[in-house]
Amino acid sequence: MQPRGAIAEMQRDTLRAINGDENLLLQYEARFATRPAMTLLHVVPGALFLSLGLLQFSSRIRSRYIRFHRWSGRVLMAVVVISGIAGLYFGVVIPVAGFGEVSIIALVGVFLIVAVVRGFLAIRRGDVARHREWMIRAFAACLAAGTIRVIVGISQLWMPMPPAQTMVISFWTGWVITLGAAELWLRPHSLPG
Repeated sequence: MQPRGAIAEMQRDTLRAINGDENLLLQYEARFATRPAMTLLHVVPGALFLSLGLLQFSSRIRSRYIRFHRWSGRVLMAVVVISGIAGLYFGVVIPVAGFGEVSIIALVGVFLIVAVVRGFLAIRRGDVARHREWMIRAFAACLAAGTIRVIVGISQLWMPMPPAQTMVISFWTGWVITLGAAELWLRPHSLPG
């Protein structure tokens, strides 16, 4: 079963034009297309977290509508855990790019869930600064999905390689860059210890 639509066709055409091989893309698509419920549990909550999560960083909303911030934060925490567990299923249980994919998905998936839980525990203790730091890390882990896609395109244009290798290198590079940027941004804003 192959996903249809303009974006899916554009991805296949791009991969075919760059390296002449769309086999990995077809495998990648098939694992999502043959598991529609699990795909929805990954994509819909993940998209909700990325889009509504931005509102959580607005100081204006936090100061004026603290109840909204708290309740939406609880909802967003639940949806990111659901999306993260579904992502772990795809990347660890049914990977298409072998151990390289399993290792990065396991590492980042667990990190994402730990970051959200640590952020929640920090705010329950009243530690707003630590809460904010952990939620920035969680948001960066999710935001890396976009970075990964950019890196796939750049790596295929700059140095074409087999699709599985591109996937693994892009996953590792995308998460390292995005999480590294978050840590660099947090460094001057962090509390000691």
